[in-house]
Amino acid sequence: PFLLAGPARPPARIRLEFASPTTFKSKGRFIPLPLPELVFGSLLDRWQTFAPVALNPELRRFAAEVVHLSRYNLQTRVAPYKQQGMRVGFTGQADFTTTNRDRYWLNMLHLLAAFSFYSGVGYGTASGLGQVRPAEE
Repeated sequence: PFLLAGPARPPARIRLEFASPTTFKSKGRFIPLPLPELVFGSLLDRWQTFAPVALNPELRRFAAEVVHLSRYNLQTRVAPYKQQGMRVGFTGQADFTTTNRDRYWLNMLHLLAAFSFYSGVGYGTASGLGQVRPAEE
C-alpha cells in the first residue's frame, strides 16, 4: 500500500524514453511498437517476478483498455541479437495517456514507469535491448 501513496492527483500522462532498441514478443511474433498493453504488461511481469510486494494483476487489463499511446518520436533500429541474427526495434520517446483518472491505477502505472529504469522492458533485456527510463515532459 505505501508504494502507491503517490500524489492525490497523479499526472494522466507518462513519458518513457527508450534508450536502446526495444521490441516485444507476443503470440510468437516480434512487435517493434510501444503498445501500452505490451509496455506495461512487460513491466508488470518483471515487477511480479522480482519485487517483494505483488501488484494487482488487473493492471494489465487496465493498460490494454484505457491507456493509449498519445504522442511519440520514435526511430526504427536494427540490433544484432546473439546467433539468431538481427532484431528490429525502436528507440525514442513515447507518451502514454489514460482516460481514467483513478488515483490507484495511475499510481501503479507511475510506479512501473519508475521501475522501468531498473528492469528494462520487452524482449532481450539481458542482452542490452529494451533499456528505458522515465523522461521529463
